[in-house]
Amino acid sequence: MPTLPEDKQVRGQVYLCQTGPCVSCGSCCGLYNMADLSRERLRAILAERTNAFAAVPRTIDSILTFEQKRKCAEGTVAPLEDFHHCVFVGLIQDEGERVGCLLHPLASGNRGIDWRGLSFYGGAACKHYFCPSYDRLAPRFKRIAREVLDDWYEYGLLIPEHRFLEAALGAVESRQDSPLDAEGLSLQQKTALAELLRLRLRWPLRDPARPLAWNFFSTRETDRPRPPQDSAQSAPLIRQMLHELDTLPEHLQTGEILLREALERASAALRIK
Repeated sequence: MPTLPEDKQVRGQVYLCQTGPCVSCGSCCGLYNMADLSRERLRAILAERTNAFAAVPRTIDSILTFEQKRKCAEGTVAPLEDFHHCVFVGLIQDEGERVGCLLHPLASGNRGIDWRGLSFYGGAACKHYFCPSYDRLAPRFKRIAREVLDDWYEYGLLIPEHRFLEAALGAVESRQDSPLDAEGLSLQQKTALAELLRLRLRWPLRDPARPLAWNFFSTRETDRPRPPQDSAQSAPLIRQMLHELDTLPEHLQTGEILLREALERASAALRIK
């Protein structure tokens, strides 16, 4: 899947929102602005919403009543108070399962009617907003991330992390003789690159006070606070990775060793022809 028909329709020429039957992202809808981002908890909430919405009559009053009921059931306290979490994000279950908008005209039960105007951000934002990764992540890295991440939960948490993706894939690329290319990657190579990117979700040296998802669509500054300049003497891309992984200052040296090992594993897989 190096290219998709939607690529030509979006800024940056690489479509990132809904890329396969099991791959999509709900970050701009505030999906990951939750205290508990475990897969089990997140999927349970999405399934509850999807099942409940299936029984909702498609009228303005009924849809708005559903919204209030979900807010009461789920609560409205979120890590970032100024970043709206939309309760109309649910599960699309057609050829697979992925996150998507319950108000979209193509969603089950809507019969082609676009109800997104009833959401907090409105239909125009849903149609025309593009996350920072569209503009700030190199096209070849966007294609690779889209190619190797095949699960909606991991994809949605990782694809907005353009600074981490740029640093991680750039560090791998610096160890190769040519630029990375999504074309022709073997299953082993895809698996190796995916494992490298999953470090963002499984990093053992992460500051537990930092949110797992860095919610960019907020009125607050979303750059992570940087550690002291002299706290890590590693190469710039590794230093950037340590930063984006929210590595505790006292673990920077250990973190560098772990990252170099992970980068070498990914690079070794790419060298296999």
